[in-house]
Amino acid sequence: MLSRNVNYAYEYICEHFKDVALLKPEGTYMLFLHCEDRCKAQGITVDDLIRRGWDVGVAWQQGAPFHDEWGIRMNLAVPHSLVIEAMERLRKYVFLNR
Repeated sequence: MLSRNVNYAYEYICEHFKDVALLKPEGTYMLFLHCEDRCKAQGITVDDLIRRGWDVGVAWQQGAPFHDEWGIRMNLAVPHSLVIEAMERLRKYVFLNR
């Protein structure tokens, strides 16, 4: 199940959020997004982006404690239906194309 979630989220982000960098995790359920280009293009901070996610029910956390001030960590150890829903919410409400 975890590999299905990781693969789905990774492919979705690569397809829809071209200016978000990420590495496909191996042996873990935590996806790490590097959002510097997206934030700078939108004139927002990573904290603004994190807040947008929380506001629409996507629980994720700041990546600064993991040595990336523009990073966001996403836990994918949830039912697959929630990963699909989270990706849709991110596309519609958080990673806005402006």
